[in-house]
Amino acid sequence: MKRLIYLFALLCATTAIPSCDEAPENPGDFGVASTLEVMPSVVSKVDGLSYELKLARSKDTTYVYPYIVKELIVDENGEPILDETGNKQYTETEKLVTSKITARYFEMEPIMLPAKADTFSITLKSNARWKAPVPSSGGKAQWYFNYNILTGGTSTAGGGDGQIDFRVLRNRNYKRAVPAEQYIITSDSTVMYKLIFIQSGEKDNK
Repeated sequence: MKRLIYLFALLCATTAIPSCDEAPENPGDFGVASTLEVMPSVVSKVDGLSYELKLARSKDTTYVYPYIVKELIVDENGEPILDETGNKQYTETEKLVTSKITARYFEMEPIMLPAKADTFSITLKSNARWKAPVPSSGGKAQWYFNYNILTGGTSTAGGGDGQIDFRVLRNRNYKRAVPAEQYIITSDSTVMYKLIFIQSGEKDNK
């Protein structure tokens, strides 16, 4: 059978990562291993109250590339089997190829945020460029927004020591059904953090 192999451009780990804004310039010694830490290990509100980030688990994880193997359907003589419109037919199978890149993965315990609208900050210590893509809403209404306190815009990337800000909407109902999973990853994909936020609702205790 003839085979056509298509490599996806998207690099996948244990969880898919959404596309990110272009990171700013951060020149330096590229021979030095990338480092990334949430330091201090807290999520701070603008009014000064903070929530401690606790490590749930950490591990080394290897990235994989998904690709599609497309095979021409042929008969016993090697001739293509055509469909009812006279076109060649193919089967498609998704397979994975292991990358040489191994990342250090840190997952933090979930943090329960209050029901009221508020703004929070996460402080990073790093020697590299990093990305903080907007969490998926899981098909529900978006309630978590990446936010830059200084500019009022969206902030999903940076370089070196920095800060990630986010804001949440007021929740007049029950606890959010879909947590906000905030990934922070170095641009060379060697260090990844996963922060999980859940928002309580005003009706939870009624």
